[in-house]
Amino acid sequence: MKTLFFIAALAAAVCLAGNAVSVEPAPPSEYNAHWQLIQGGVVGCVRDGTNVYGSNDYAYLGYFGQVINIHGYDGVVMRINYSQVTTDEGDYCTFYAYDQDFERVLEHKFEDTDGTQSIDIMLDGLYGIRDLEFGFKWVSDSTGVDKGFRLYDIEMYGCVWGEGTYTNIFTWGATNDVTDHQTFDVSDMRYSIMSCLAFEYGTDLDTQGWWALDNVDLLADGESVLPLPGGGYGVEDFENGGWYQDRHGLSGEWETGTDHATGDMSGANWQCDSAAHSGWRYEAETFTPWVAGGGSRTFTLDFDTWYHPVGTGEYASLSYYISDDTLLYIEQFENLDDWHETDYGEDVVDTSWGAIKASF
Repeated sequence: MKTLFFIAALAAAVCLAGNAVSVEPAPPSEYNAHWQLIQGGVVGCVRDGTNVYGSNDYAYLGYFGQVINIHGYDGVVMRINYSQVTTDEGDYCTFYAYDQDFERVLEHKFEDTDGTQSIDIMLDGLYGIRDLEFGFKWVSDSTGVDKGFRLYDIEMYGCVWGEGTYTNIFTWGATNDVTDHQTFDVSDMRYSIMSCLAFEYGTDLDTQGWWALDNVDLLADGESVLPLPGGGYGVEDFENGGWYQDRHGLSGEWETGTDHATGDMSGANWQCDSAAHSGWRYEAETFTPWVAGGGSRTFTLDFDTWYHPVGTGEYASLSYYISDDTLLYIEQFENLDDWHETDYGEDVVDTSWGAIKASF
């Protein structure tokens, strides 16, 4: 069984969760919702593979990206574009803003909307904070389901008396394309005798999407160390196929020369194409050749990519394994990288009434 070591991210998430809520987490079931990117580049708290929330949800989404400094402004407003559709008052989303010590907390409970709506929240009482933090908590009871809360984008503006202008302090949008050249520091590969990299694409739905890779280069202290099929080391351009893959018993497959061409990703590249291999669940993982680790070398991974999620539950990830088939690292390709997600939803029992909102 694969062992996950999300050391830094998990530690940070636990720290945030410990301050944000006062209950111990219970393992959520498949009927609970969690924060994720969904179709159309929108963030919502929904069940995997669906566009609705779940039963007994209690999930927090907290921003921890760039430092947000609102010191020196006489007025600061946060504009949030969102939508919310619930079945009753037991299902709701709350916005929180606070400093790093979780003091001077400002909160706002969202109301249901008819389509997308913008709301302006004045950050009164928080002026002068140099490290503003904020987040969203989604809660549901057990009486019904609907679309729930959707987060589209956030903007923050500040003004100073006498200047007569507004300054954009912060902007965040939920677009989730991952394109062009990518560079990752994978230096933890030094801690094992041998390692291999893996790229995985999958979806819970019969989604017509794909992920393309090209020009993969693994460097140790600036020297190419990725073995090539024809011998030697260098950049894998997938002119003659690709690497070993595990289809996990599903319809997914990595291959060269599929039917998609996107900008600079046209021509020979390595694609995992669910449009070419349709099926309700799709999961395929491709592995590089093994690479010697050890020592104090700095490992860097470079590659070109095109990935545009089109459905709920779709994902793409980079990971690497050490020689005993232990997963040491994983990086999800989505723009929730600057957020912590914690889930305290209670388990749900499947009954003759159906699994949704039927808990005891």
